[in-house]
Amino acid sequence: MKQLRDFDTEDFKRRYWQQQPGVFRQVMPDLVEPLSPDELAGLALEPGVDSRVIWCERGRWQLEHGPFDNYAKLGDSHWTLLVQAVNEHYPPARHLLRHFEWLPDWRIDDLMVSFATPKGGVGPHVDQYDVFIIQGSGRRQWQIGQPGGLETITPHPELKQVKGFTPIIDVVLEPGDMIYIPAGFPHEGVSIEASVNYSVGFRAPSQAELLSALADKALDEDLLTTRFKDTSGSLAAQANQPSWYLPASAVTAFKDLVTSAVANEALMQRLCAVYLSQNPRPPLQFWPEQSITSEQLLAWLSTNPQYLTAPGLRWLTVHEKSANTAEVELALYVQGQRFLADSDTEQLLALFKAHESLNSNFIAARVKASAAASALVLWLVNEGYLVPEYNEEDYQDESEEES
Repeated sequence: MKQLRDFDTEDFKRRYWQQQPGVFRQVMPDLVEPLSPDELAGLALEPGVDSRVIWCERGRWQLEHGPFDNYAKLGDSHWTLLVQAVNEHYPPARHLLRHFEWLPDWRIDDLMVSFATPKGGVGPHVDQYDVFIIQGSGRRQWQIGQPGGLETITPHPELKQVKGFTPIIDVVLEPGDMIYIPAGFPHEGVSIEASVNYSVGFRAPSQAELLSALADKALDEDLLTTRFKDTSGSLAAQANQPSWYLPASAVTAFKDLVTSAVANEALMQRLCAVYLSQNPRPPLQFWPEQSITSEQLLAWLSTNPQYLTAPGLRWLTVHEKSANTAEVELALYVQGQRFLADSDTEQLLALFKAHESLNSNFIAARVKASAAASALVLWLVNEGYLVPEYNEEDYQDESEEES
């Protein structure tokens, strides 16, 4: 785990996390930025990359989605380029997330990178997630207010802002500084000069999102099939009312039906594991030309020295009761798929998370040692989530052969 300088993680969790915003000076004094503004602009050219430009012209806010091939019309000031999930599209950016491994990994959403020209920003707004903002090159002024009692305005159909907050924090971030903003706190950042920010966002599912995920899984697997039934109380309450009247006792019966569904702890545990191990932005898959069988797996692995996992894969482990015995076992979930976990799969998981690539001999050794690891690697290969690592010479040789 990479360390933030002069930053007490336990003190932060006790005093700040989801409680109050904070400014932390020079926690990354030697920050090596993973990409330049030009490289960020180049990433925004790619199809499938979620990017947008926001600018304000004579008091009118505008927003456009990428891909972008030209920024000339925007001028030299008052605009911002934002690119979501840069860690998933540009693997060298992943190292910034490793500074936050002292918080639950399954909470991390993505790394958003923004480039702003002088006076560029997105206006005062409220986010429904916790975020750390690391200042890269340049300087940006940040104001943060107290939550609640704010008027929401929509100066553009896709841009929700707030107005009327009084800053409790008003600071200028220098390169290497960091600011933390909990969900629900209004804030605004305005670039003083051309600047880059790295925003690490943490997921905070709502009740509606969790209920929707539960419903989707239940429908897929034909679960939670108990249906509503009238009760003597609801029928009695209906007796002296029009047929279209909905009595409170019927609403209580519906609530009890929903409550009994979420009271199933084993189902809720599985639902949470599936939901939190799935990336809402599906990772790019590179399927093999033909599916690999378990008997072919070791030979397939031996064809290349190094392998990469697809950026954006979500992983987590959880203790669950075995379906066949009363014992508790460790399960591994990746992209919603469940695997039995053992020491070999955990070694693979730790290295998949920590390294850009993994040696094929190490993977093969784990496959030989463990049926659980073999099942995991086989699935990753056939789903296109584990692919050979190629270098520029490999691509050049292939292109020469094709020509």
